[in-house]
Amino acid sequence: MTTTTRPAPDVSVLAEHVSEHLSVFVVAENTDARRPANGGLRLLNYPSDEACIADGQRLAGLMTHKHDLYGTGFAGGKIVARAAEPEAVKDELISITAELLESLDGAMITGCDLNTSLEDMERLTELTPHVLAAVGSPVDASAATAHGTLGAVEAVLESTLADAKPGRALVHGCGAVGGTVARVLVKHGWTVFTVDLSPERAGFPGATPLPQDCPWWELKLDLLLPCSISGLINAEIASALRVKSVVPAANAPFQSTQLADDLRRRGIRVLPDPLVNAGAVIADSIERFSPDAWKGAGAEDVYAFVRSEVRQRATDYLNQRDQGLSVGAALVEVTAERETDPIGLSFGDVA
Repeated sequence: MTTTTRPAPDVSVLAEHVSEHLSVFVVAENTDARRPANGGLRLLNYPSDEACIADGQRLAGLMTHKHDLYGTGFAGGKIVARAAEPEAVKDELISITAELLESLDGAMITGCDLNTSLEDMERLTELTPHVLAAVGSPVDASAATAHGTLGAVEAVLESTLADAKPGRALVHGCGAVGGTVARVLVKHGWTVFTVDLSPERAGFPGATPLPQDCPWWELKLDLLLPCSISGLINAEIASALRVKSVVPAANAPFQSTQLADDLRRRGIRVLPDPLVNAGAVIADSIERFSPDAWKGAGAEDVYAFVRSEVRQRATDYLNQRDQGLSVGAALVEVTAERETDPIGLSFGDVA
């Protein structure tokens, strides 16, 4: 079988605001309102504008791969903001972001990310329509990501959770995504170990929270679910892992792609993170391209759709890998065609 790879996404700064105390950069593919870029608004105390832009380029590239993979109808993008005191600039950030989005005339649409909230998006929506964050909807973007992750888990198990034999799982990071995933696994009879900086988040009923200094990577597990930080798994951890499958909801959970490849050579199934954590962008596609169906749907309808779509795409990927394709070639095989309708329109067909 002959397989071609897609070129790396070409992303750049489309609009910017720079001042001594706040810099904001819209980083995205060069696109327009017919296929708008989509990615969240991230606010951090970056060491420099250059570091801020570099992170924006990295994140926008990841968003491009995710949008392409699922055929969301969006291009890749991210808005990155730099401030020494992030909380002190929130009002100004919202105002400036609205101005930048308006200047791009619909070529960029944003939502929540690090240090920005649904409340921030509600305020931003009052100033510009170029926001997708389930504002005024019962749908929660983090819950959508969690249900997509559960769909990926079911692909690895080759069964629904309701029918699968319960095993042993570790969820690293029990926030809005990981906490939901962990609770669903507990509900289905799994032994679930949890690791989180917050003992309260990790210690919910049915879970087995581990202390911060516990070498969790030495546990014998069926599933490892990184739901916390990028670069969590270093060479030492990877070499010690005793797990059947790694299903990452976190972006770039390995410190290098080589570590994931090393695990695969040991017979461990490792799903690529864009395949797993696409729930929020699938929900964005529904909100954008099937607005009537979106307004009439309940949150559980959206989550079920997301879970099914991720489960099917992850199953197709694993089948391609079982046939001997490389990770990159398998991803190309399951990537949606650019000419197809956005995935969100499919929800309109079934809602």
